[in-house]
Amino acid sequence: MFIQSMNRLETTKMFGYIEIMMFIIVHLPINIFGLHGGAFGLKMEKGILFSEFHKFAAQHSRSYLYNSSEFLSRFQAFKDSVKRAELMNLPYGKDEKFGPVFGINKFADLTPAEFKAKYLSGLKNRRSVLKFRSSFRTDGNFQSPVGVKSLPVSVDWRTKSVLSPVIDQGGCGACWAISTIETMEAMSVILNETKTVNRLSIQELIDCDEENKGCEGGDICQAATWSQMHGIVPEKNYPLTRKTGTCKEISEPVTKVKVTYSKCDNFVGDEEKILETLANHGPVMAAVDATTWHNYVGGIIRFHCSDVINHAVQIVGYNLEGDVPYYIIRNSWGTDFGDKGYLYLRYGTNICGVAKEIVKLSVSTQQ
Repeated sequence: MFIQSMNRLETTKMFGYIEIMMFIIVHLPINIFGLHGGAFGLKMEKGILFSEFHKFAAQHSRSYLYNSSEFLSRFQAFKDSVKRAELMNLPYGKDEKFGPVFGINKFADLTPAEFKAKYLSGLKNRRSVLKFRSSFRTDGNFQSPVGVKSLPVSVDWRTKSVLSPVIDQGGCGACWAISTIETMEAMSVILNETKTVNRLSIQELIDCDEENKGCEGGDICQAATWSQMHGIVPEKNYPLTRKTGTCKEISEPVTKVKVTYSKCDNFVGDEEKILETLANHGPVMAAVDATTWHNYVGGIIRFHCSDVINHAVQIVGYNLEGDVPYYIIRNSWGTDFGDKGYLYLRYGTNICGVAKEIVKLSVSTQQ
């Protein structure tokens, strides 16, 4: 009788342990399985994938009716993202200083086609960079605000109080306008035209630059040209709607920031010129291929990026220390993307086509 009771007790304990272990396997944080910061080191089993999808949906406020067609399609896209991230991380190895580069981020339930349509439609009607090379002056009329000097080993304009907060473009493909305005804001402080960073109107450029296509895309070289001709009003006078609207006339007197000089160039094979500009002038706009950023979670992108450009960003610095020198890239997909809205691209290899189209500019304020 005692032995039988003990057997029942041990059996109960055994099933209790099994239940606990099953709970741990399904619900334990993904880091236990060698996955760090949403990136992957080991293949995920089906049950763990389902659990991670559930956590992903909760974290990013997704509402999917269980077993509905939408749920199944999103779960499939999520599984494909996991597989894609695992494969893309392979060349980086286990000793990557900054950890795996690709993994689960807020775009993990989008298919590549959906991601491209929503976030990579921002560069259209692009003109030849060679045309802009010949149309902008590069003579003594342009003076660097910092002065020519030997290049420092690192530059980071994030630490200089010249950058406005990172924004999220949402479903509006106006990366071309955002990167242009952000660069104008920064240069306004660097050139002492304003003492602090003042938000300028992204929406004015979206609505009023008719050579570009608003939320359907545009060209950073053309955006600089329009801003040179017309100037930009403060954000408070023309707030961001993230929709293409009718150009509005601002009747009250306002202080505009106007581009006084801009130069659009191609530095493929001559990326030191980009470093010189970042060190001796300020942040610049750049056109890039952001296709694989669909799965970016952190670290330095060194592989899996073409030079077929489809997105516009701002380069705000570089770092030549360590084994992998890199650019500091400011994106427009919100602070919950990458490193608080920033990411890092390897310097010197034209990774993601980062050197193909660079725009630098100077500004002044006008009443």
